Amino acid sequence: MEVVPSSNFLPRFNIAPTQRVPVVAALGRVEQMRWGIVPVWSKETSKALINARSESIREKRSFKSAFASRRCLVPADGFYEWTKVERRPHFFSVGGGGPFAIAGIWDTAEEMSRCCFLTTSANSVLQPIHDRMPVIVRRGDWEEWLSTGELGDKGFERITAPYAGEEMSALPVSPLVNSAKVDDPKCCEGWDSARIDIPSKVKMMRKEPAKTDSQQTFGF
Repeated sequence: MEVVPSSNFLPRFNIAPTQRVPVVAALGRVEQMRWGIVPVWSKETSKALINARSESIREKRSFKSAFASRRCLVPADGFYEWTKVERRPHFFSVGGGGPFAIAGIWDTAEEMSRCCFLTTSANSVLQPIHDRMPVIVRRGDWEEWLSTGELGDKGFERITAPYAGEEMSALPVSPLVNSAKVDDPKCCEGWDSARIDIPSKVKMMRKEPAKTDSQQTFGF
């Protein structure tokens, strides 16, 4: 699927909630939205919801309408997650560092449309770090996810299942990423593993400089 951007997108290495993100809301087009949907029952942007559990998204009042007709994909080539103890950041990628798509929903807003990411239970790579992970949509399911029609139970369950752990990698990264004000390639570079105790189940990547072309990296 080829997409045409509505504006120029610069590489990002540390995208935080409430910031602008590239979103594919329809086949063939990518646009900017703000990360975090403000529920209809709240007018405060501080109440913006950045993630939605896939297990309950079809029933939750805050997400039900958007899920039914405004599903989207968020392009990325990595995301961050932190250990619950000592908040140590890790960078997760798919297929050796290639681009992938995160499932999302979106809604209109006065200033700019807003989006929210779907999460699912963690796979074997994420489990040592966190019990949740973003829903990663395989290329063959992009068109079905973006359709405005009803998504059947089988399709929904297939798409929102945890991504295969054997196809993902984890890398401990610099504490620089802990600050949303830092948006630099160093955020997703390898951090000295001798200074961090890494669970044995986590597959380690080579410590290579981050790629700077069309990078979109999110912190969850």
